[in-house]
Amino acid sequence: MENKNLPHQNKATRETNWAFTLIELLVVVAIIAILASLLLPALSKARESGRTAVCVSNLRQIGIASATYSLDFAGHLPSFRNWLYTKAGDLTSGRLFPYLSSKPVYLCPTDKIELASKRRPQAPPPSGFGSSVGRRDYSYAMNCGICHATDLSSFLEPTRTLVYMEANLATNDYSGQVGPTIQVRSMALRHGNRGHAILADNHIVKMDKKEYERNAQLKRFWFPTDDTRGPGGMQMGNSLK
Repeated sequence: MENKNLPHQNKATRETNWAFTLIELLVVVAIIAILASLLLPALSKARESGRTAVCVSNLRQIGIASATYSLDFAGHLPSFRNWLYTKAGDLTSGRLFPYLSSKPVYLCPTDKIELASKRRPQAPPPSGFGSSVGRRDYSYAMNCGICHATDLSSFLEPTRTLVYMEANLATNDYSGQVGPTIQVRSMALRHGNRGHAILADNHIVKMDKKEYERNAQLKRFWFPTDDTRGPGGMQMGNSLK
């Protein structure tokens, strides 16, 4: 009898050896969790790198569109007053839109996520000359320091003068402006604690907080010529180096 049952016992033993115990399953789950914790930051970083590349591309397209605009207007850039809009809250009414014909180009993908999360950026409310309030759907602001000299041929050092930058804007800021005195906005540091700007020679720079603050103290960063007056002859560059 024992010999007859032996094959069945061996078969049962073999089947039992293929089964996982609860401890083994828990170990597998723990390993998967550890691997996921290691991979998710890398995947998140990769996604942010992709968004950063799109942001740089957006800014470059805005710079090229502005240069193309200047070819149609005797070398002049669009005004900081109307490059974004002529009808408040509608960027398709802006002077630059016909040269872009794309609303998504105005908005950084990372900024889009922040706006969708309904978190308010740490930014001053719209105030000062030319301010406008509206639901923000753009990320880049134009330097209002070039108000008196939009002719690119008059720029003394185009490699140092700001035209557009990623600005730290409130969710209801529809001014489209950044400047040294009246339209004060800091750079938005959305991409690894860095932000982007495009200068008058159409090259893009990436700055951290210290680099931006150092440049923001320089006259040439804001003003293309030695004339540092603002609208109505207001002196705007006295505190700059």
